[in-house]
Amino acid sequence: MILEFKIKNYLSFKDEVALSFEATADKNLEEYYVTEVVPGVRILKLGIVYGANASGKSNLISAFDFLSTFINKIRNDKDEKTGFIPFAFGNTKDQPGSFELTFYAEKRKYVYRVEMNENIVSNESLYFYPGTQPALVFNRRYDEENGLSVIDYGSKLKITKAAKDEIQLKTLKNTSFFAASQQVNYAIPEVLKEVKGWFDEQFLDSIDPDTRLSEYTSQKLKENDQIRIFTLDFLHRAEFNITDVLFKKEFHQVPDDFLKMIESSDMPEDKKKSILEEKGFVADRTEFEHTIVDEGIPVKYTLPEALQSDGTMRYYGMSAPYYKMLHNNAFLAIDEIESSMHALLVNHFIREFLMNGRESKYAQLLVSTHNISLLNEKDLLRKDAVWFANKQENGATELYSMADFDIRKELSYYNAYKIGKFGAIPNLD
Repeated sequence: MILEFKIKNYLSFKDEVALSFEATADKNLEEYYVTEVVPGVRILKLGIVYGANASGKSNLISAFDFLSTFINKIRNDKDEKTGFIPFAFGNTKDQPGSFELTFYAEKRKYVYRVEMNENIVSNESLYFYPGTQPALVFNRRYDEENGLSVIDYGSKLKITKAAKDEIQLKTLKNTSFFAASQQVNYAIPEVLKEVKGWFDEQFLDSIDPDTRLSEYTSQKLKENDQIRIFTLDFLHRAEFNITDVLFKKEFHQVPDDFLKMIESSDMPEDKKKSILEEKGFVADRTEFEHTIVDEGIPVKYTLPEALQSDGTMRYYGMSAPYYKMLHNNAFLAIDEIESSMHALLVNHFIREFLMNGRESKYAQLLVSTHNISLLNEKDLLRKDAVWFANKQENGATELYSMADFDIRKELSYYNAYKIGKFGAIPNLD
């Protein structure tokens, strides 16, 4: 589980900001929100971020995605850009930025930190906590004079000199230590496997309003009956009348001019041969079975995906990533969760996660939203789970929690936000 994420000089974050999932002493909705990962450390399962348009909400989600991509991306060209984008206004655009993630994997605390600019990773480190004090796993720094990365290892890490040499060779100036270590043919210490496994399985790709989810979910339904059962129940609890998802084979003819392009393409030879011989290909068409009641009698109708509403397909598409989050006890971030969905359906989704997702003790969800009706749901919210992204006069984003405000529980969070008590609203005057 993620305890804290710090960002500095990235996109709209000029000065360092911190998003914390550490629970306050508040006992409100404790059984739904809080997981005690180790004695005395209480972590929230849900975070909700509000803010005006262009306030930095999406940039916060982007920062999680950037870190995940950076950690995993293998680069072969040392002159390729890192992909890092600094704060564009003022004198910080030529300075490095940094990310720091504090998380628990297998009930052990880790702190991963990386500092970089558009061309070079200047520093990267990982610490773990075998007790109350941190212990170094590795520290990587860039030696400008010699143009290479230098890596130091903690005394508790058992790794051969040959493995060290190979990893250092693979750690290009624009590449993460983890991406480099995946390319060596030597045994990697268990602590590194544990952290890399957490990034692979518990740090999921984010979802934004443009993410195409229905194809991904349909593929997962074909592969796994458990996900099919879960998805149909997921839709049923949201009161969609979809009772089944069907996949029917359909032949698609390919025009002659496209056949010529396929012939010279790098498509796998077996697929290329099949398409050229058949002058087309067979693909699944997704159809949805709807059960309605007509004069007291249940009747089933089948409609293609094209005739489903955008909101239906958005909710259907989120079912497989949501299942993966619960099944893997993973972290998932969703930007503008209300995209194409009714406000009450968003409220239901949040409630679904808190109430019915409790069997996944370590699953964590972060959403950004404009759906302020959630702030009326006092039986659904803790103050420390609500965050605000606010754009300052210099264009930089500040990030702060509702828990920072002294507002009594009996007062309306919704009204307080609307009249600007928390900031992070459009200035329409």
